[in-house]
Amino acid sequence: MTGEKSADEPVRLLLVEDHAAFRQALAFVLSRQPCFEVVAQAGTLDGARAAIGRGIDVALVDLMLPDGNGADLIAELRETNPSVRVLVLSASLGEENLSRAREAGADGVLDKTVSPGEIAETVRRLRSG
Repeated sequence: MTGEKSADEPVRLLLVEDHAAFRQALAFVLSRQPCFEVVAQAGTLDGARAAIGRGIDVALVDLMLPDGNGADLIAELRETNPSVRVLVLSASLGEENLSRAREAGADGVLDKTVSPGEIAETVRRLRSG
């Protein structure tokens, strides 16, 4: 057994976003697609850390969280699951934050203002390699 997912298995998502309304709306939109399963949501780094062991395929991570920077979570996600893909989804995309996210190993970066369709398409691309 290789641990790879078959094409018909949903992509398991972790959403890390401190704005609950945005996070819940995103979870709703993504979970309505047959290829995605939102397995955990968190509004803080601590909440996200509690979900790390849930077999996450793709984590969507905000950078500015109440208890720290989401970039700090990326290395922890990768330690637990080296194949996890991380999409930074943030409104705080200044050069310092972008550099920090890239150095931490983010696979992609999107501004929160993009459409839900663009987010979904980016998650699909990240998961497929």
